[in-house]
Amino acid sequence: MDKINTEVFFKVVETKSFRKAADALGYTQAGVSYIINNMEQEIGLPLFVREHNGVRLTNEGLVLIPMLKQYDSWQHQFKQRVNELKGLESGTIRVQIFDSISIHWIPSIIQKFNADYPGIKIELISEEDSVRAEEMVRNGEVDCGFFLTKVNSELDVYPLLEENLKAVVSLDHPLAKRDVFPIDEIGKYPYIGMKFDEHAGMLDIFTSRGIVPQKVFTMDNDYAAMAMVSKGLGYSIFPELLLRFIPYDVKCMEFDVPQKRKVSIGTRSIQSCSVATQKFIEYTRTWVKRNTK
Repeated sequence: MDKINTEVFFKVVETKSFRKAADALGYTQAGVSYIINNMEQEIGLPLFVREHNGVRLTNEGLVLIPMLKQYDSWQHQFKQRVNELKGLESGTIRVQIFDSISIHWIPSIIQKFNADYPGIKIELISEEDSVRAEEMVRNGEVDCGFFLTKVNSELDVYPLLEENLKAVVSLDHPLAKRDVFPIDEIGKYPYIGMKFDEHAGMLDIFTSRGIVPQKVFTMDNDYAAMAMVSKGLGYSIFPELLLRFIPYDVKCMEFDVPQKRKVSIGTRSIQSCSVATQKFIEYTRTWVKRNTK
């Protein structure tokens, strides 16, 4: 099975193109094609259908995806264990992140970690859906991840911060002149939601009160949503951490009844994860404790 290259395989699946996969990985297109051809010969099955405008998985390729994910996870764990035997001099940690911490936390944490362990490579995988984030950690797709609200899986999880959620309105919004946003009025005005509100703590504000939001848009980019808010197209709700630097003229308002969500970091098992992962979690907890209120 030495011809099975899961990194190249999953990049082709993601990009649906040998050329785009090659560009992302620093390979030539011919190199990616050679690797995939060797995989297909090794397995004895076609994995991709080659088309004029790209490639797509065959039925056989679709069936093999779960097993190839397990194989990829096993390879990664094997390499981690080998690196542990060599000490914290080399290795890779795969970390799931989401937007607000990737902007305000991750650069400083990695800077500190890299200063002490320059040989450890950190791969960052962005995932806003907390349910999917838990799945990635549970399945070994990543070594550790950052979670929002309650974690339902049996993971080893460490609380980092309880942050405020705030309403963001345009400067001419009917409530903009008030000091706080009345929680009982969240259903009275057009609301701009985010794609993963359900798993990020925002939707709980509505459902806990039996209120259906007047959702006018559903966005998948925080700053795009803020731009819509600034034009008076609706209000939105964001975590305080994300609101430190806003490039738009909007007003951030606390609710008259404070709304919060919890941010935590976790791994499948703190005892069985790599020493490098344990160290990264330790550095993260220490940094957050020292740099946040």
